[in-house]
Amino acid sequence: MYTSNQQIVSKVKRRAVLKGLGASIGMGLASGVAWGQSGAARNPMVGQIIDSSNQTQDVSKDFLIGSRAAWQEVNAAGGIRGQLVRHSVVEVDGSRGQAEAAWAQLRADANCLACFGSCGDAVAMMLTQMSRDDRSEFAHVAPWLQNAAIDVGADTFPIFSHREQQVRHALQSMATVGVDSISVVYQNLAEQQLNAPDIERIARNLKLKLRSYPIQADLTLLASQISATNVPLILFVGGTPELVQFTRGWNPGSSLRYIIALADVNLQVAQQMLGNRHVPIIGTQAVPMVTAPQAIARRYRQAMAKYFDEPPTALSFAGYLAARYTAQVLQSNGSNLSRSGVYEAFARRQTVDLEGFRIEYEKGSSKLASAFVTQTMLRADGRVIG
Repeated sequence: MYTSNQQIVSKVKRRAVLKGLGASIGMGLASGVAWGQSGAARNPMVGQIIDSSNQTQDVSKDFLIGSRAAWQEVNAAGGIRGQLVRHSVVEVDGSRGQAEAAWAQLRADANCLACFGSCGDAVAMMLTQMSRDDRSEFAHVAPWLQNAAIDVGADTFPIFSHREQQVRHALQSMATVGVDSISVVYQNLAEQQLNAPDIERIARNLKLKLRSYPIQADLTLLASQISATNVPLILFVGGTPELVQFTRGWNPGSSLRYIIALADVNLQVAQQMLGNRHVPIIGTQAVPMVTAPQAIARRYRQAMAKYFDEPPTALSFAGYLAARYTAQVLQSNGSNLSRSGVYEAFARRQTVDLEGFRIEYEKGSSKLASAFVTQTMLRADGRVIG
């Protein structure tokens, strides 16, 4: 665990890393160019579209750092079939217009073999819809797609568990205490508009009574109001800073049992920011624990230590896995590193085992048969378990 002083140092280092990322990547699409890692234009390239808006930048930046570490590792080991792979990134502001422009930009680049690791959830949803609708046979690989209701179509290749699978996993531990209802808090109106239909459908599927609280700008005040009632379970839909604001408002004498936070939340950071004030939080992750003994987790930790002065997080691990999955399918495709050849390789949807992280699809379907979910808990005494 990091002390408060170590956290401050980490944040300073993080700003330096992100400043470097911004310098090499650029912001938005004003220039009409997707900036990438060094390499001649003749080299094969993979594109990544990242939402750098204020609402999702913490998620996206961690995800991007993990992806960059993976491609540097791949290229240091000789690339794909002896060819170095350029990792080109386009940052967008979360709007549909910029997402469409970024998608069109990568599709128009003949060197771009696939778009992988699109992040965050809203942009991943948009790109999934575009991929499905334009039928261009341009592979959209391993997006950070949390929405459970969206039809991914034939051209998107998900590898991460979605929101419903995460909620199901978290509720398994609640079954023994007879929980039959859940309340949901959205960090803001945009999150509610984006996610409410999905949450409502999940509640119906799980046969849970659902209560949604009105949006309030002051999440701390909202928490104090809710904690005065007899609420057994809260699903919080939002990011880590917003969750911290929310939990700071809880009355320590409240009868609340648990808050459920989904994969966009970093419980270790929440623990540091909350200091000595804690309520029980169940956090779900779509990847193995970063401290896990699996070979892929060890490889990830080594790559992060080598290429970035950043502590391991679940989200950067997800970005790392997105890149490693993309690289492994490219590697399995022999010398045919054309866009059509790469698309055909992904379209076979063959089972891939990334040294302990297994990607397997249902037969004849784009749905994952191997929905990976792990669980972490921030206890009332401030300890993170799992």
